[in-house]
Amino acid sequence: MIACANAVFAVAASRFVPAALAAALAFIGYVVTLRRFIAQMRDEPRPRWVTRGLDEPLFLHFGACAFALLVSPLCALAALLASAVTQGGLLSTWQLSEAYAYGLGFGLSIWAIWIERRWVRIREMDVAIADLPVALEGYRIAQLSDLHVGSFDPKSRALEWVGLCNALEPDLAVVTGDLVTSGSGFYGDVAEALAELRAKDGVFVSMGNHDQTNNDQLTALITRRGATVLRNASRRIQRGDAELCVAGIDGRVASFGDVKRTVDACGPGVPIVLLSHYPWTFEAAAAAGADLVLAGHTHGGQLGIPFFGQRLNLARLTGQRSRGLVFSGKTTMYVNAGLGTTGPPMRLGVPPEIAVLTLRRA
Repeated sequence: MIACANAVFAVAASRFVPAALAAALAFIGYVVTLRRFIAQMRDEPRPRWVTRGLDEPLFLHFGACAFALLVSPLCALAALLASAVTQGGLLSTWQLSEAYAYGLGFGLSIWAIWIERRWVRIREMDVAIADLPVALEGYRIAQLSDLHVGSFDPKSRALEWVGLCNALEPDLAVVTGDLVTSGSGFYGDVAEALAELRAKDGVFVSMGNHDQTNNDQLTALITRRGATVLRNASRRIQRGDAELCVAGIDGRVASFGDVKRTVDACGPGVPIVLLSHYPWTFEAAAAAGADLVLAGHTHGGQLGIPFFGQRLNLARLTGQRSRGLVFSGKTTMYVNAGLGTTGPPMRLGVPPEIAVLTLRRA
């Protein structure tokens, strides 16, 4: 895909520079972009100026190329029609149309990297729980997910998200996985950020697939600073004469058995909130009797059509649940769009979010 995107760039650039130079520029763009994608698989701390001055501009170029590739059939059709009407050269018209597409894609990439990615929304909603104890009526849970602390979203940004959550003064704060982008280089940073998270009844964390390089080490760092990490485990919270069970799923791929055992361990007669990074565990959680499932993983699609991002996004394209409430019997799931990014550091039509869910008696 990176190769094809840069090939389209070569077509556009050849309208203004010699074809050999355009091809050389496209090849350099391909190699550098590919190496940066590979580097993200083992994200390591690097000087901030490198990220801001080199990496982000590189992904501006990649986003522009990817957009031009996406609309290239329309560009070819427009060039064919224009050349037929004006009797102009088909090749030059196609090159120009691809150049316009690249320019539009560059503008969208600026928005996606430097504006929308930092525009955190607070989404508040009520969740009905069957036979919720009176003492838990109005209980507020703040959910953060998919922080992906790393080169593009450093500790300083995670602390901004934590500050936004703390200002909401929730009863409970939860973080549903993918705390880092990859590797273990940013374990200390995310642990220090989560240490600042505050809620009346504590902070609970579950792991995601990006946290598995050494989740024992990550668990120890977070636990040492006060939060509770739930790895196929649960804890009961007392509120007056009522109890709430908070459970969390662990593992690179959560299994039906993991979900059932974790939910069953909560015992009968108590509302169960399950932290599961993976939305596909919903059916297992509903069958096991969980009341509320809090998930993430899909980033709400991360990239979608502006104004239609809820429906038209990458998660939907790949058959996954993107963002929002899902229901089955007495069980409700909320899939959080998350705060960070993976792959290109972009959000388009899918802004980052913090969710606040208020429990109501059904």
